[in-house]
Amino acid sequence: MRKPFIFLFLSIICSLSINAQQYTVEGRIIDKQTNAPLAFVNMIVTGQQQIGSTADIDGNFKISTTVPITSLTFSYVGYKDLILTLHDTAHDSKHLIVKLEESSYSLKEVTILPGINPALRIIQRAIDNSDKNNPEKVHSFTYTSYNKMYATADLKAQADTLNSLDSLKAAKASADTSKKHKDGLSDVLRKQYLFLSESIGKRKFLYPDHNHEEIIATRTSGVKNSPFALLATQLQSFSFYKEYILILDGNYLNPISTLGISRYNYIIEDTLYNGKDTVFVISYHPKKNKNFDGMKGVVYINTNGYALQNVLAQPIKQDKTISIHIQQKYEYVNKKQWFPVQLNTDWVYNNIKLNDSTLEGSNKASNPDDEHNKLKIVTRSYIKDIVLDTVLKKRDFGRVEVEIADNAAKQNDSIWNKYRNDTLSAKERKTYKVIDSVGKASHLDRKILWFEALATGKLRMGWADLDLDRIINLNGYEGLRLGAGLHTNDEISKVVSVGGYGAYGLGDMAFKYGGDIGFLFSPYSHLKLDFAYKNDVIESGGVSFYNDEHLLSTEAYHAYFVNNMDKIKQEQISLSFDALRYFQFNLFGDEQVRTVTNNYAFGVTENNATVLFNQFNFTEMGLGLRFAYGETFLKSPMGMISLGTKYPVVWANITHGFNGLLNGGYAYMKYDLKASKVFHLPQLGSFAISALAGYVNGNVPYTLLYNSSACYTPKLIDALAVDNSFETMRINEFMSNKYVNLFVSHDFESFLFRSGNFRPHLKLVTHMGWGMLDNAANHFYFPSPIQTMNKGYYESGIELNNLITMNFLQLGVGGYYRYGPYSLPDMSSNFVFKFTAYIVF
Repeated sequence: MRKPFIFLFLSIICSLSINAQQYTVEGRIIDKQTNAPLAFVNMIVTGQQQIGSTADIDGNFKISTTVPITSLTFSYVGYKDLILTLHDTAHDSKHLIVKLEESSYSLKEVTILPGINPALRIIQRAIDNSDKNNPEKVHSFTYTSYNKMYATADLKAQADTLNSLDSLKAAKASADTSKKHKDGLSDVLRKQYLFLSESIGKRKFLYPDHNHEEIIATRTSGVKNSPFALLATQLQSFSFYKEYILILDGNYLNPISTLGISRYNYIIEDTLYNGKDTVFVISYHPKKNKNFDGMKGVVYINTNGYALQNVLAQPIKQDKTISIHIQQKYEYVNKKQWFPVQLNTDWVYNNIKLNDSTLEGSNKASNPDDEHNKLKIVTRSYIKDIVLDTVLKKRDFGRVEVEIADNAAKQNDSIWNKYRNDTLSAKERKTYKVIDSVGKASHLDRKILWFEALATGKLRMGWADLDLDRIINLNGYEGLRLGAGLHTNDEISKVVSVGGYGAYGLGDMAFKYGGDIGFLFSPYSHLKLDFAYKNDVIESGGVSFYNDEHLLSTEAYHAYFVNNMDKIKQEQISLSFDALRYFQFNLFGDEQVRTVTNNYAFGVTENNATVLFNQFNFTEMGLGLRFAYGETFLKSPMGMISLGTKYPVVWANITHGFNGLLNGGYAYMKYDLKASKVFHLPQLGSFAISALAGYVNGNVPYTLLYNSSACYTPKLIDALAVDNSFETMRINEFMSNKYVNLFVSHDFESFLFRSGNFRPHLKLVTHMGWGMLDNAANHFYFPSPIQTMNKGYYESGIELNNLITMNFLQLGVGGYYRYGPYSLPDMSSNFVFKFTAYIVF
């Protein structure tokens, strides 16, 4: 009879346990001044050290306990502790908005003897275990990510959501007392965002460096096809274990790294308890007088493997343009691996101020409270469905690292409901409703085409693309060149493209034109057959390479200094394609006629007499190639975009000229080579080197030789520095049929000089070149006396860049000195001073 009694007794005990009173408090923690959510805030039931919780990465928290909760104590690095008294919490769930006030706390320079600071021992153990805790160093894996990005204003003392009673009251009071400012920017942004974009991605990774992510769904307010789908996953490093952490386009020394531990100060701010594990809350900050690209913030280190559990970070160097913060949250997956599960990035454009006029169609008077609102971009990435040690093979990966599925913008609600971490809020639903209607009415899809045009150089205009790079150009021969180019696009055919261009030079007062037809057989491998004709001008003695783009390089300025051009009529056929993973090939054949535009003449000896020519017929066949080992690509609706490579990039041309074939009058072989590489050195800046070489085997006129890439004229208006060019060399000063040029520079960036927002970049440059000329006696009436560089041409200089910053343009000055065998007799003539202008993003 005892067993039934024991079972009855145990059942009663379990029932009492199940029905015991539960005391639950939940809510959100925000900054008192800005109302921005605060991640990873620690809280305990006052007087109960072991009963507590930590806010999540979005500031949300929940505490449930059988102990009555009469007050909570909140603590957070950089904020004043708060003891919040509660009432009537039994059988009730309270949703609180807790506001913490920022303290005047700042990390000060401290002197700590080795072995004394306990934070250092914890950081060192985290560094020792970093490879084990870094999922990209241990496992192959797959996961799904839900990504959200929205734009708003960095409003002063206004909530980002309407979850709190305070916010609702404030909104109502504002509506009642500020009728003349009704529907102003501040009012609207309490109800909706300026912009909202979502995406769903599936990523697979195979150790050590095989990576692929496919965006399977995208949605952006106001547009059908979003160019922003890839941004949310590209703004920060996937995990906080690399030596350098990527934030936007900057790389910052990781405090959890071998190099970082000697450059940062660390302080234990708090100690938390998570079951059997202890979590150390450690703040970090660069040491005084340590000039490097560092961060400040807080890391939460769990004694389970001494792994990162939470991360807060922001660059110490906050410039006038952008302020940025990142947050990362990790979880222990399958009881075997710490893995990031949420990545947050918030950045504010300090130089973009928003007001009522930002709202399209607004005719309201500006609200004074809106005068200092800055554009704020917020991204959230939620990682789920994590599978470790997935069976993957190298053949599953190619050169495309990130791509958008063709049907990504057409996914139905079932896909979104499956992968969203939560349903859309009222604010998000209103954003889609309002911005979609505004976008349709204002043809926002058309306006977004300008964004694509800046990346591709082509503006879609229905069934045709406008070639933006042909609208306006400037060079030393034509002066200002105005024109237009148009090509059909995939609205007519995905395979065939027909186009042409026309231009007029105000300097030479001559029209130019051309046309082509292309057949794109494979967009992925860029297999394309082209037929083209042009009647134009071309640089005499110049050289170019296949797919050698200078979009953000000052090499693009070189054309401005070219004043010696020849007229050219050319028919060409070419076949281009990508193959062998890292190679890009261009096979071509052409027939052309070049006519000089100055007094130059090429002499050919016939029957003991020299005949002078100023017009030349060439028939050529050749191969151009580009090799970039390790290069990966981003495949988007805008096309294939290179993500770069850490190895040197090599270009090469091989051209054979035929005498007697068609109208060709010259037999020759021409070889051209270029290699370029930028080395990013930790805390030392960047070292860049470019080498160019060329050789023409055959007796040919100057138009096919080499002009040595000079960029100096005595005019002040021409005083602009150009990468991979000789700054002190006069235009057309040297002629070569074989040459080698070497361009070396080291940019210390802001590591040597830094004072507040004034961060000049010191750059040292050295250029050198050698050249020889065979058959010099065949060249007559050259614009300047013929010289060669067989003894070696040398110049060095110093640039002070980033003296003035205007949005994405950095201006500076440079001084250069010409020395060696070709220095000028007048010493002062060897000095050249120029302006520098670099485009940065």
